[in-house]
Amino acid sequence: MKTISHIASVFLVLAIGAGIARSASKNAAVPVHPSKIAFDSLDWAVPLGGPYRSELKSGCIAYIAEDSLLPLVMITAYIRHGSLIDPPGKEGLTSLLATMLLSGGTKKFPADTLDDLIGLLALRFRFSAGETQVTFSGSFLSEYGENALTILEELFFHPVFNEKKFERERRIMLEAIKHRFDNPGPTLSAAFGKCMYPGQPPSRMSSESSIKKIKRSDLVELHRRIFTPDNIIFCIAGKFDRDTMKTRLENLFAAVPAAGRSVDLPKVSINRKPACLLVHKAISQAYVRLGLPLFQRPHPDFYPMSVLNLVLGGDGFTSRLGKTIRSDAGLTYSIHSEAESNYSYPAPFYISFFTKNASFAQAVTLSLKEVRNLVEHGVTDEELANAKSTLIDELPSMFRSPDDIVSTYGWNEYYHRAPDHFKVYPEKLRAITRDDIARVARQYLNVDSMTLTVVGDTTALLHLKADGFSLAKLSRKTVLPDQLPSLP
Repeated sequence: MKTISHIASVFLVLAIGAGIARSASKNAAVPVHPSKIAFDSLDWAVPLGGPYRSELKSGCIAYIAEDSLLPLVMITAYIRHGSLIDPPGKEGLTSLLATMLLSGGTKKFPADTLDDLIGLLALRFRFSAGETQVTFSGSFLSEYGENALTILEELFFHPVFNEKKFERERRIMLEAIKHRFDNPGPTLSAAFGKCMYPGQPPSRMSSESSIKKIKRSDLVELHRRIFTPDNIIFCIAGKFDRDTMKTRLENLFAAVPAAGRSVDLPKVSINRKPACLLVHKAISQAYVRLGLPLFQRPHPDFYPMSVLNLVLGGDGFTSRLGKTIRSDAGLTYSIHSEAESNYSYPAPFYISFFTKNASFAQAVTLSLKEVRNLVEHGVTDEELANAKSTLIDELPSMFRSPDDIVSTYGWNEYYHRAPDHFKVYPEKLRAITRDDIARVARQYLNVDSMTLTVVGDTTALLHLKADGFSLAKLSRKTVLPDQLPSLP
């Protein structure tokens, strides 16, 4: 039967194909090859956030969009706070708060009951903590909208932080700390932070001591301070009536008074002197990051640096670093550069890769050579055009759906960017010239000031040399992974 069915399917496909062929023969406009197909031009413009924005009576900013394509509702909320503000000695407080908001129960729903209810209604709710924000994300079927918003109100404004759940989550965090440096990737990121921000909040890490010092009362007080309507940007899209949803949100946020205060992030400076930090780990590969200081956004040089970065190492296999170190020399599977975007403190530029121990020095030397070459000779017209086109062509992906639109503009407002930020973005990129790239390259890519961070077997790496480069010649500090948290 399966064979007969398969044969029938083949004949059906052939019949359809024959019908298409006959239709095509009657229509001279049908091209003879797919490459000859002509498409209408994409008449796309950046959607503005204004039509979706509402300022609720409570002080909360809400971006609301109807979307009837699927019977779903999507929510994103940004709460102004972050791990940078964790009190010294209690690092991990914000992360623990984010975990406990969902697992610690509320006044109306005890912890276990809440878990069962979320599962029964197939709600996808999550809190996460970053350096400068606490983010809530959620989705649910529109038919459960009223139940979901009732639970959300409880999570936002009436958590109880059950004591047993608190002790459990704290034990889980302590166990995770024991294993956070098992893999070299996270170890490299932590070490790089210590190099670029010595003694600064971005380089602080939670420890067994800091987690043990956190009390349930700390969570209660932190929640009271930051979960106020005027400290939240709320984004919601889905199958609902916009006016009805706005009224529901007015009621949701009206129960809690506005605080009338702002959350101030600490001032952070970036290290502008060369440094070398080695983290000894007995592995067969070296994980490497070369870094330089940049600036805090908004900054006029960010877009030229973004284009430069794409040419140098940000565009995967087609970038200069990808071609030279990966494709031509075969020294690594993955190498990339990054010009970080940060509105809260000065960000770094860095090159990151891993390679076998024997090729460590050669890979570093070739990477530095590519940086020097770009500084000395700039970029080609083709590289400039391709990089600008890549960045501009990525823009529509940020606005694929109403949920994308409201969450993108919520994020835009969170960092106080202009309402037309995305509308003028392509114009600013198109205006960048080769001279702009040459200027920022000379200004920021000073190879002699680079910070070098390495995770690997230092006994195998120290004796390696390539074109005059050697770790043994550098002023360096060597530590074990478990010593990273205690570094300034």
